[in-house]
Amino acid sequence: MSIELIMPTQWQTQRWQNGGGITHQLCRQDDEHGLLWRLSIAEVASDGPFSRFDNIDRIILLLTGGGFCLHGVGANPQLLDAPLKPFSFAGETAIHCTLLDGAVRDFNLMTRRGAVQAQLQVLTIGSAVQTLLLSPQTLLYVASGSINAVSGAKHITLQAQHTLNLIDETGNVQLSSNDNAQVIIIGISDAQCGNSTGKF
Repeated sequence: MSIELIMPTQWQTQRWQNGGGITHQLCRQDDEHGLLWRLSIAEVASDGPFSRFDNIDRIILLLTGGGFCLHGVGANPQLLDAPLKPFSFAGETAIHCTLLDGAVRDFNLMTRRGAVQAQLQVLTIGSAVQTLLLSPQTLLYVASGSINAVSGAKHITLQAQHTLNLIDETGNVQLSSNDNAQVIIIGISDAQCGNSTGKF
C-alpha cells in the first residue's frame, strides 16, 4: 500500500516525431507484454494524425484551448470543444485531428484491452466533503483549483496539475476544496503504478 504524489516536474516529456506536439507522461504501468495503462497530457500545436496503438482503449478530454475535431472515429467527425468531456475510442482507429482555434492541451488515458479495467469520471469538488470508494488503484488529476485529500491518517494537499496515485489503499478517500476544483478520477483494477515518485 502506498500513496504517490506526481507533480509536473516529474513528468516525462517527449516531442512527437512529426513535430506536431509534445506528450507529457504522468504515470504508467507495463508488464512482460508491454503497456498495461498510461496517463498522459498532450500539447497539440498543429493538425495531424494520431499515433496508432493496437489493442489499446483510449479516453481523451480537452483541458485547455479552443478544442479539436477527430476525423475517422465514425460516420461523422467527433467535436471536442468543451473542457473535461470524456470521449472513448479504439487506439487502432486511423484518426486525423484538426484544431478549431489554435493549440490545445488534452488529457489521455490508455488501457490495454482485456488486461485491465478502468473507469474515468470528472467531478467538481467544493467545500462539502465528497467520499470516494477506492479501487485497487485510484488516480486523481487536478485539472483546476486545489484539493484537500484525506485517506486514513494521511492528509494531502493537491494543487492544479498534481496527480495523486493511491496503490492498494483500502476504504475511501475524502475530498474537499475551497475553490470548486475540477478533478479527473480514474479507477483501475489489478494494476499498480510503474513510476516511482514521491511517497508519503
